Amino acid sequence: MSDTHAVRPPLYYRLATVMLAPIYRQMVIKKSKNKPTLKRELNERFAKHYQPPPVGRLGVIWCHAVSLGELNTAYPLLLKLLNHGYGLWVTSTTQTGFERAAKLFDNEIRLGRVAHSFVPVDTPSVIDTFLTHVKPIAALFIETELWANTLYACRKHGIKTLMINARLTQKSYLGYAKIAKVSQTMMANLDGIIAQDASSAKRFGQLGRVYIVQSDSLKWASVSTLSDAQLAAVNILTRQLNQACKTYIWVMASSHDGEECIALKAHQQFLQKFPNALLILVPRHPERFEVVHQMCLQGGFLTARRSMGETISPKTQIYLADTMGELLSWYQVAQIAVVGGSFVPIGGHNPIEPASLATPVIMGAYDDNCKDLVEALKQVGALVQLPDEPNISEQLFKSLLQASLSQWTGKSGAVLVQQKQRALQEQFLFVLRMI
Repeated sequence: MSDTHAVRPPLYYRLATVMLAPIYRQMVIKKSKNKPTLKRELNERFAKHYQPPPVGRLGVIWCHAVSLGELNTAYPLLLKLLNHGYGLWVTSTTQTGFERAAKLFDNEIRLGRVAHSFVPVDTPSVIDTFLTHVKPIAALFIETELWANTLYACRKHGIKTLMINARLTQKSYLGYAKIAKVSQTMMANLDGIIAQDASSAKRFGQLGRVYIVQSDSLKWASVSTLSDAQLAAVNILTRQLNQACKTYIWVMASSHDGEECIALKAHQQFLQKFPNALLILVPRHPERFEVVHQMCLQGGFLTARRSMGETISPKTQIYLADTMGELLSWYQVAQIAVVGGSFVPIGGHNPIEPASLATPVIMGAYDDNCKDLVEALKQVGALVQLPDEPNISEQLFKSLLQASLSQWTGKSGAVLVQQKQRALQEQFLFVLRMI
């Protein structure tokens, strides 16, 4: 089924994507040459070979989530679609997103209800090959990433396209506005957008004509109860902490380059007040685990590594959580959660997970990815946001000290998260109406 109302992207855009594809291929090879998935990644990005498509009683939905964060956010919605009778093809841009999809949907992949791959490059021939293979009835794009050739091809193939949990910062809006003709075609070929805040809805509307509704962010519903493995990790760590007499525990979660230095400086001061304090340090990206470990050692901290099975002793000052998929466990055992990506210009990671566990939250000034979430948690007293200052490590230390002395709790945050769970049902019903 084709759609004569498909609006073709400008010629210069179509030519540019074709010309840049070989360069992009070399970038993938350079970045991934030591990874066992390289052959599969190249095959899938350039439509040379794919896994068999999944089976769904109501058809297949293609969902694109750029990386791990977007996939975690979309996961509750995808589960509802699976349970409703749809098959899923999940694509990711990053290696971490690809690996997360394999882990989240392990059982469904083996049953043939879900397939996953790296996202195809945005060239007309590759996209057409991909869509012909997958045969989706709808495509869901999570939060931000849109591609003009892909949307045009979907409209040609009669595939409904929806942007879910969409957000558009002022910086991203200005970038899209610079390529106005391309942006206008993307909006024209989209069937609908669920914006997670009023500002994003307004900016999308300024880019072109498209049907837009507004709903609370899916991140409010992206929390889950701890798995058996996570509970086991909590129990083991809790026993170690009790035996080591660690009473002041804080976690620096999803940290990026530049944030570990801030955390280590703050922890050095915190240890002077509370010698039995412990920092659980959780770097965002696996490729930085070893670098961060060396930083801890060079700072003179007695450090235990999760990946090595090292236990926490009374002398341990830092527990390096250099594993994946256990963040909820660390949020559970910590008294304070410092959420990373917010002390450097990344945009901040999801504060909902610690808030849902009644763990109070501290974040930095960079919150473009989660501004509404941060404001809502601040209003109920579950989150403190620090200004962007040269002495930010001093500010973090003072906040940790105040939180420890005042026995600050995050119960109001857990209540708010529970109240916001309706976002999942709202977005699910919107998808069903549109497809």
